[in-house]
Amino acid sequence: MSQSTFMKRFFATAIGSVLLGMAVAAGTPASAAPAGDTVDREVAFTVRNTNTSGVPCPTDGAAYQVRGHLTGPAGKLASTSADSVSLYLHGLELGEWFWRFGDAPGYNHVREMAAQGHVSVAIDRIGYGSSGQPPGLLSCVGGQADIAHQIVQQLRSGRYTAPEGAVAFKRVALLGHSLGGAIAQVETYSYGDVDALSVLSYSDLALSGESLIGTLSWGANCLTGGRRSVAGAPGYAYLTPSLASYQDNFLAQSPPDVRGPASALRGLNPCADMATAAEATAIDLTRLGQVTVPVLTVVGGRDRVFDVDRARLQGNLFTGTHDVTTHVIDQATHGLTLEPTVDEFRHVLSDWLTARGF
Repeated sequence: MSQSTFMKRFFATAIGSVLLGMAVAAGTPASAAPAGDTVDREVAFTVRNTNTSGVPCPTDGAAYQVRGHLTGPAGKLASTSADSVSLYLHGLELGEWFWRFGDAPGYNHVREMAAQGHVSVAIDRIGYGSSGQPPGLLSCVGGQADIAHQIVQQLRSGRYTAPEGAVAFKRVALLGHSLGGAIAQVETYSYGDVDALSVLSYSDLALSGESLIGTLSWGANCLTGGRRSVAGAPGYAYLTPSLASYQDNFLAQSPPDVRGPASALRGLNPCADMATAAEATAIDLTRLGQVTVPVLTVVGGRDRVFDVDRARLQGNLFTGTHDVTTHVIDQATHGLTLEPTVDEFRHVLSDWLTARGF
């Protein structure tokens, strides 16, 4: 498919999503753990931007580096093998920093999870931050799921780059926030290689009216070629139409020492990551019943990106497993790790992971 044809098709999908959506839409965190108790290692995964997932969309097939960090209790990472790890995927406009926010005490999610005994890997997905950046029309939801699958396999085998020592893990939980949640779902039903799935601040067919209207902004930008990423790749755009909109949707309740630095970290997104979300949604509705592992869905009661009245029903789509947990954090909005309600979020997530052996 030519890029021109793809762009026309993607823009039609974006407009269709708006019309469909309009029809159906209507505390202080604890302090960070002592650094000496926690291992925090740089890691890198060599992946190919291919797509063998259940959501067909174009990729360039090229090799890229996905970079991130392995964080956990020192005692659990003292050898070359360990029992379990949680792999975190960020959403649009964000990056690995969403899980590792270090400017305000208590908001570094993976370090706080380490203090509760959990091992985590947080990454910049391709197209973001320190990871490789393909052309924006050749990075898509299905391709991102394929890459997540490659990383899961490397975490199991220990065949990834870690200057301070790679660790092989017996069990892997996959957790995704916002579009990262969509990608995590696709990975899980496409490959069946993870042991638990958590979908955070995401739901199929639950976009709010405000977010659907925003589709017209990024859709128009992508249709005209988009911007260049920080690494110079073409075909990138912001999801939100302005910094103020980004703050309202992602940082609505963040304290000033989080809101300011996090605003500066707002990132461009590959155009096809956004364009193929609607395609993934349609396929999800027929395939989420194939997921058989434990599932946790979490949404904020004040989320402005997803309509909570419909988002709270996401767990009902996982008909293939008897272990589905849904939690609504009443006072939270979209940025679960960046708000004063983060302690409740971590408590729910930690308890769920612990009960399932992570």
